[in-house]
Amino acid sequence: MPKEAPFISKALKLVSLAIILATVAIASTAAYSGYEEYGALTSTVASNGSNQLAVTINGSTLSITGLNVPNKMTFPLTLELFGGISLDNITVGSFNSGAYVIQPNESKVINLTVPLSFSRLLSNTQALQRAAFNSSELSITTTISAHMVPLLGINITKSANTTSGPILEDLSASLNTSAAKISSDGRSVNVPLVFTWQNASPLSAGAIWASATLTNIPGKPAGNYGEGAGQVNLIQGTNTQSIELALPVSDFTGPSLPPGTYLFEISLSQSDSSQPFAQISRSVNL
Repeated sequence: MPKEAPFISKALKLVSLAIILATVAIASTAAYSGYEEYGALTSTVASNGSNQLAVTINGSTLSITGLNVPNKMTFPLTLELFGGISLDNITVGSFNSGAYVIQPNESKVINLTVPLSFSRLLSNTQALQRAAFNSSELSITTTISAHMVPLLGINITKSANTTSGPILEDLSASLNTSAAKISSDGRSVNVPLVFTWQNASPLSAGAIWASATLTNIPGKPAGNYGEGAGQVNLIQGTNTQSIELALPVSDFTGPSLPPGTYLFEISLSQSDSSQPFAQISRSVNL
Protein backbone atom coordinates (compact mmCIF):
# COMPACT_ATOMS: atom_id res chain seq x y z
CA MET A 1 0.00 0.00 0.00
CA PRO A 2 2.76 2.56 0.84
CA LYS A 3 4.47 1.79 -2.50
CA GLU A 4 1.27 2.67 -4.39
CA ALA A 5 0.86 6.03 -2.64
CA PRO A 6 3.17 8.02 -4.97
CA PHE A 7 1.34 6.61 -8.00
CA ILE A 8 -2.05 7.50 -6.54
CA SER A 9 -0.81 10.96 -5.61
CA LYS A 10 0.53 11.47 -9.14
CA ALA A 11 -2.72 10.23 -10.64
CA LEU A 12 -4.71 12.59 -8.45
CA LYS A 13 -2.51 15.48 -9.53
CA LEU A 14 -3.12 14.57 -13.17
CA VAL A 15 -6.86 14.39 -12.56
CA SER A 16 -6.78 17.75 -10.79
CA LEU A 17 -4.82 19.25 -13.66
CA ALA A 18 -7.34 17.84 -16.14
CA ILE A 19 -10.24 19.31 -14.15
CA ILE A 20 -8.50 22.69 -14.03
CA LEU A 21 -7.78 22.62 -17.76
CA ALA A 22 -11.37 21.60 -18.50
CA THR A 23 -12.69 24.36 -16.27
CA VAL A 24 -10.43 26.92 -17.97
CA ALA A 25 -11.56 25.66 -21.37
CA ILE A 26 -15.21 25.88 -20.40
CA ALA A 27 -14.72 29.34 -18.90
CA SER A 28 -12.83 30.50 -22.00
CA THR A 29 -15.53 29.13 -24.27
CA ALA A 30 -18.20 30.70 -22.11
CA ALA A 31 -16.39 34.04 -22.12
CA TYR A 32 -16.06 34.07 -25.91
CA SER A 33 -19.66 32.90 -26.38
CA GLY A 34 -20.81 35.47 -23.86
CA TYR A 35 -19.03 38.19 -25.82
CA GLU A 36 -20.83 37.12 -28.98
CA GLU A 37 -24.14 36.89 -27.14
CA TYR A 38 -23.72 40.34 -25.63
CA GLY A 39 -23.12 41.74 -29.11
CA ALA A 40 -26.20 39.94 -30.43
CA LEU A 41 -28.41 41.18 -27.60
CA THR A 42 -27.08 44.71 -27.87
CA SER A 43 -27.84 44.86 -31.59
CA THR A 44 -31.30 43.46 -30.88
CA VAL A 45 -32.28 46.35 -28.60
CA ALA A 46 -30.30 49.03 -30.44
CA SER A 47 -32.30 51.65 -32.34
CA ASN A 48 -30.68 50.59 -35.60
CA GLY A 49 -30.68 46.86 -34.98
CA SER A 50 -31.96 44.58 -37.71
CA ASN A 51 -34.21 42.90 -35.14
CA GLN A 52 -35.26 46.14 -33.49
CA LEU A 53 -37.42 45.89 -30.39
CA ALA A 54 -40.55 47.91 -31.19
CA VAL A 55 -43.05 49.23 -28.65
CA THR A 56 -46.50 50.51 -29.67
CA ILE A 57 -49.58 51.59 -27.73
CA ASN A 58 -53.07 50.96 -29.06
CA GLY A 59 -55.82 52.03 -26.70
CA SER A 60 -55.21 50.43 -23.33
CA THR A 61 -52.76 47.85 -24.69
CA LEU A 62 -48.99 48.07 -25.14
CA SER A 63 -47.35 45.68 -27.60
CA ILE A 64 -43.69 44.66 -27.74
CA THR A 65 -42.66 43.11 -31.05
CA GLY A 66 -39.63 42.58 -33.26
CA LEU A 67 -37.53 40.87 -30.58
CA ASN A 68 -35.69 37.89 -32.06
CA VAL A 69 -33.02 36.64 -29.65
CA PRO A 70 -30.33 34.26 -30.93
CA ASN A 71 -28.23 32.00 -28.71
CA LYS A 72 -24.64 32.50 -29.90
CA MET A 73 -23.25 30.46 -27.04
CA THR A 74 -22.36 26.78 -26.80
CA PHE A 75 -24.64 26.22 -23.82
CA PRO A 76 -28.42 26.64 -23.35
CA LEU A 77 -29.46 30.21 -22.62
CA THR A 78 -32.23 31.23 -20.23
CA LEU A 79 -33.86 34.50 -21.23
CA GLU A 80 -36.41 36.76 -19.54
CA LEU A 81 -37.93 40.07 -20.61
CA PHE A 82 -39.40 42.44 -18.03
CA GLY A 83 -40.06 46.13 -17.51
CA GLY A 84 -42.55 48.88 -16.75
CA ILE A 85 -44.50 51.74 -18.32
CA SER A 86 -45.14 55.08 -16.63
CA LEU A 87 -46.90 58.29 -17.57
CA ASP A 88 -45.75 61.42 -15.75
CA ASN A 89 -43.90 59.12 -13.28
CA ILE A 90 -47.13 57.24 -12.49
CA THR A 91 -46.94 53.50 -13.21
CA VAL A 92 -49.58 52.44 -15.75
CA GLY A 93 -48.31 48.96 -16.59
CA SER A 94 -45.66 46.30 -16.02
CA PHE A 95 -44.68 43.06 -17.71
CA ASN A 96 -42.63 39.90 -17.26
CA SER A 97 -42.34 37.35 -20.03
CA GLY A 98 -41.28 34.53 -17.75
CA ALA A 99 -38.23 32.37 -18.54
CA TYR A 100 -37.48 31.06 -22.03
CA VAL A 101 -34.77 28.44 -22.67
CA ILE A 102 -32.98 28.89 -26.00
CA GLN A 103 -30.76 26.05 -27.19
CA PRO A 104 -27.35 26.72 -28.81
CA ASN A 105 -27.53 28.04 -32.40
CA GLU A 106 -31.26 28.58 -32.08
CA SER A 107 -33.28 31.77 -31.66
CA LYS A 108 -36.51 32.79 -29.99
CA VAL A 109 -39.07 35.33 -31.19
CA ILE A 110 -40.69 37.11 -28.24
CA ASN A 111 -43.87 39.20 -28.53
CA LEU A 112 -45.71 40.59 -25.52
CA THR A 113 -49.08 42.26 -25.04
CA VAL A 114 -49.33 44.37 -21.89
CA PRO A 115 -52.64 45.72 -20.52
CA LEU A 116 -52.43 49.32 -19.31
CA SER A 117 -54.37 50.79 -16.40
CA PHE A 118 -54.66 54.54 -15.87
CA SER A 119 -56.55 54.34 -12.57
CA ARG A 120 -53.52 55.47 -10.55
CA LEU A 121 -53.13 58.53 -12.77
CA LEU A 122 -56.81 59.40 -12.48
CA SER A 123 -56.70 59.06 -8.70
CA ASN A 124 -53.60 61.25 -8.35
CA THR A 125 -54.85 64.85 -8.26
CA GLN A 126 -51.51 66.51 -9.02
CA ALA A 127 -50.60 64.14 -11.84
CA LEU A 128 -54.06 64.49 -13.40
CA GLN A 129 -53.85 68.26 -13.13
CA ARG A 130 -50.53 68.27 -15.02
CA ALA A 131 -51.62 65.74 -17.64
CA ALA A 132 -54.99 67.38 -18.36
CA PHE A 133 -53.64 70.42 -20.22
CA ASN A 134 -49.89 69.75 -20.53
CA SER A 135 -47.70 67.25 -22.29
CA SER A 136 -46.39 64.38 -20.16
CA GLU A 137 -43.43 62.06 -20.42
CA LEU A 138 -44.28 58.50 -21.35
CA SER A 139 -41.46 56.21 -20.22
CA ILE A 140 -40.99 52.56 -21.15
CA THR A 141 -38.17 50.58 -19.54
CA THR A 142 -37.32 47.13 -20.89
CA THR A 143 -34.70 44.76 -19.47
CA ILE A 144 -33.43 41.66 -21.25
CA SER A 145 -31.98 39.24 -18.71
CA ALA A 146 -29.94 36.36 -20.17
CA HIS A 147 -28.24 33.64 -18.12
CA MET A 148 -26.07 30.62 -18.85
CA VAL A 149 -26.10 28.95 -15.44
CA PRO A 150 -23.76 29.05 -13.62
CA LEU A 151 -21.13 30.73 -15.76
CA LEU A 152 -22.64 33.86 -17.26
CA GLY A 153 -25.26 36.53 -16.70
CA ILE A 154 -26.13 39.42 -19.02
CA ASN A 155 -28.64 42.19 -18.27
CA ILE A 156 -29.34 44.85 -20.89
CA THR A 157 -31.81 47.63 -20.12
CA LYS A 158 -33.32 49.95 -22.69
CA SER A 159 -35.30 53.04 -21.68
CA ALA A 160 -37.42 54.88 -24.19
CA ASN A 161 -38.96 58.23 -23.35
CA THR A 162 -41.44 60.02 -25.53
CA THR A 163 -43.75 62.99 -25.14
CA SER A 164 -47.43 62.31 -24.63
CA GLY A 165 -49.97 65.01 -25.45
CA PRO A 166 -52.55 66.48 -23.02
CA ILE A 167 -55.71 64.63 -22.08
CA LEU A 168 -57.87 67.72 -22.71
CA GLU A 169 -55.97 69.43 -25.51
CA ASP A 170 -57.68 72.49 -27.06
CA LEU A 171 -60.75 72.19 -24.83
CA SER A 172 -63.47 74.49 -26.15
CA ALA A 173 -67.14 75.06 -25.28
CA SER A 174 -70.27 75.87 -27.27
CA LEU A 175 -74.02 76.07 -26.65
CA ASN A 176 -76.36 73.81 -28.56
CA THR A 177 -79.19 76.38 -28.76
CA SER A 178 -81.20 74.22 -31.17
CA ALA A 179 -81.71 71.76 -28.30
CA ALA A 180 -82.72 74.44 -25.74
CA LYS A 181 -86.11 73.85 -24.08
CA ILE A 182 -88.16 74.99 -21.13
CA SER A 183 -88.00 72.60 -18.16
CA SER A 184 -91.12 70.66 -17.18
CA ASP A 185 -91.67 72.92 -14.14
CA GLY A 186 -91.28 76.05 -16.32
CA ARG A 187 -88.58 77.53 -14.10
CA SER A 188 -85.48 77.08 -16.27
CA VAL A 189 -84.18 76.94 -19.80
CA ASN A 190 -82.32 73.67 -20.26
CA VAL A 191 -79.57 73.88 -22.87
CA PRO A 192 -76.58 71.58 -23.56
CA LEU A 193 -73.10 72.98 -23.03
CA VAL A 194 -70.93 71.10 -25.52
CA PHE A 195 -67.25 70.39 -24.85
CA THR A 196 -64.89 69.57 -27.69
CA TRP A 197 -61.27 68.53 -27.24
CA GLN A 198 -58.53 66.24 -28.44
CA ASN A 199 -57.28 63.50 -26.11
CA ALA A 200 -53.68 63.32 -27.33
CA SER A 201 -52.58 61.06 -24.45
CA PRO A 202 -52.56 57.24 -24.40
CA LEU A 203 -55.27 57.35 -21.72
CA SER A 204 -58.23 55.55 -23.24
CA ALA A 205 -60.53 54.81 -20.31
CA GLY A 206 -61.97 56.56 -17.30
CA ALA A 207 -64.01 59.69 -16.68
CA ILE A 208 -63.91 63.05 -14.92
CA TRP A 209 -66.63 65.29 -13.51
CA ALA A 210 -67.33 68.66 -15.13
CA SER A 211 -69.42 71.44 -13.64
CA ALA A 212 -70.07 74.81 -15.27
CA THR A 213 -71.54 78.12 -14.06
CA LEU A 214 -72.76 80.80 -16.48
CA THR A 215 -71.29 84.05 -15.08
CA ASN A 216 -71.94 86.52 -17.92
CA ILE A 217 -74.78 86.91 -20.40
CA PRO A 218 -75.30 89.66 -22.98
CA GLY A 219 -76.57 92.96 -21.59
CA LYS A 220 -76.34 92.04 -17.89
CA PRO A 221 -73.70 92.40 -15.17
CA ALA A 222 -71.58 89.50 -13.94
CA GLY A 223 -73.39 87.05 -11.71
CA ASN A 224 -74.71 83.51 -11.53
CA TYR A 225 -77.08 82.83 -14.41
CA GLY A 226 -77.40 79.07 -14.04
CA GLU A 227 -75.26 75.99 -13.90
CA GLY A 228 -74.98 72.33 -14.75
CA ALA A 229 -72.75 69.32 -14.19
CA GLY A 230 -72.15 65.83 -15.47
CA GLN A 231 -69.68 63.05 -16.16
CA VAL A 232 -67.30 63.36 -19.09
CA ASN A 233 -65.78 60.17 -20.48
CA LEU A 234 -62.15 60.13 -21.58
CA ILE A 235 -61.75 58.61 -25.02
CA GLN A 236 -58.66 58.74 -27.22
CA GLY A 237 -58.74 61.10 -30.16
CA THR A 238 -61.41 63.71 -30.87
CA ASN A 239 -64.11 64.07 -28.22
CA THR A 240 -67.44 65.86 -28.26
CA GLN A 241 -69.54 65.54 -25.12
CA SER A 242 -72.03 67.74 -23.31
CA ILE A 243 -73.58 68.50 -19.94
CA GLU A 244 -76.99 70.12 -19.49
CA LEU A 245 -77.29 73.61 -18.05
CA ALA A 246 -80.31 74.84 -16.16
CA LEU A 247 -80.61 78.62 -16.73
CA PRO A 248 -83.32 80.59 -14.86
CA VAL A 249 -86.10 81.34 -17.30
CA SER A 250 -86.51 84.84 -15.78
CA ASP A 251 -83.25 85.91 -17.45
CA PHE A 252 -84.39 84.96 -20.94
CA THR A 253 -87.35 85.26 -23.27
CA GLY A 254 -88.55 81.71 -23.67
CA PRO A 255 -86.03 79.11 -24.80
CA SER A 256 -84.28 81.52 -27.16
CA LEU A 257 -80.91 82.87 -26.03
CA PRO A 258 -80.03 86.41 -27.14
CA PRO A 259 -76.95 86.85 -29.33
CA GLY A 260 -73.70 87.97 -27.73
CA THR A 261 -70.92 86.59 -25.53
CA TYR A 262 -71.55 84.08 -22.74
CA LEU A 263 -68.83 83.42 -20.18
CA PHE A 264 -68.54 80.13 -18.26
CA GLU A 265 -66.49 79.14 -15.23
CA ILE A 266 -65.76 75.43 -15.55
CA SER A 267 -64.50 73.15 -12.77
CA LEU A 268 -63.02 69.72 -13.44
CA SER A 269 -62.71 67.10 -10.71
CA GLN A 270 -62.15 63.38 -10.33
CA SER A 271 -65.74 62.80 -9.18
CA ASP A 272 -68.85 64.72 -8.18
CA SER A 273 -67.69 64.66 -4.54
CA SER A 274 -64.02 65.58 -4.93
CA GLN A 275 -62.28 68.94 -5.03
CA PRO A 276 -61.56 70.39 -8.49
CA PHE A 277 -58.15 69.69 -9.97
CA ALA A 278 -58.64 72.47 -12.56
CA GLN A 279 -60.76 75.58 -12.97
CA ILE A 280 -60.93 77.30 -16.34
CA SER A 281 -62.96 79.97 -18.13
CA ARG A 282 -64.46 79.58 -21.57
CA SER A 283 -66.47 82.08 -23.62
CA VAL A 284 -69.17 81.25 -26.14
CA ASN A 285 -70.32 83.63 -28.86
CA LEU A 286 -73.85 83.34 -30.24
